[in-house]
Amino acid sequence: MKRFLKLGIVCVVIGVCIGGALTGNAFGNSNFENVSVGATSKPISWGLGGYGKGRVPTPPSGSMELLKKYDGLYFVDSKDNDSEAGGEQSEQKKVYITFDLGYEAGHTDKVLDVLKANDIKAVFFLCGHYLNSEELVARMINDGHMIGNHTNKHKDLPTLGEDAITADIAEFNTMFGERYGELYGKPLTLFRPGKGRMCERTVRIASEQGLRTVMWSSAIVDWGKEPINAQKSADKVMERIHDGNIMLFHISNAGMPTMLEVLIPKVKGAGYEFGDVWEM
Repeated sequence: MKRFLKLGIVCVVIGVCIGGALTGNAFGNSNFENVSVGATSKPISWGLGGYGKGRVPTPPSGSMELLKKYDGLYFVDSKDNDSEAGGEQSEQKKVYITFDLGYEAGHTDKVLDVLKANDIKAVFFLCGHYLNSEELVARMINDGHMIGNHTNKHKDLPTLGEDAITADIAEFNTMFGERYGELYGKPLTLFRPGKGRMCERTVRIASEQGLRTVMWSSAIVDWGKEPINAQKSADKVMERIHDGNIMLFHISNAGMPTMLEVLIPKVKGAGYEFGDVWEM
């Protein structure tokens, strides 16, 4: 009888320990966080809806709350980030240009020429491989552009664990600092996940490394091998333009320099100006 009693006590203790480990409250210890792994790793694939000239598009479900939680953004709100998606544009009409660059396709010099001729500063979100294009990265910095972290390997971050996400982001910061830190003269502050895919864990880890997640509020299909049609592409951008617009472009397409030459006067002609990315 005593043997069965002891066995019962052991089972109860084991049950309490296992239950406590799962809930973070073993033996009354409330110092453990009860974190839902599913919530932190649930992927969000960036896509926008409700496009309209002068209107901020609607981001994926749950993404706005996530970005606000970690001081991220997908458009620049001229009202101290109080306006809602889909709201009418404010009186201050500014747009911001950003580029995602994983490799050099031979068109970046021309893009930099266009930006310089029009006194526009952009954010270049670079991957680790692109840091090998030393002359171009140095020119971006010397021309006054901002550099953003686009991860080292451009991996699908929501599919990775905590350590792997941390490494892919931190490795880029380290590599950039070693090669260009003295020239740049300041720490990197902006981050954009590869493939437009994120989760809370991704945004949190970036924030812990001093990086603000920046998505986008308009984009065009500009990553194909065939050169984009400059006029049609510029018109597509103008159909979606709005105050605080963060525009995403890729320089892997040969038509990008010409498209920018067509787009810039259209933007200015519509009463917008190109905002200072350093104030985002």
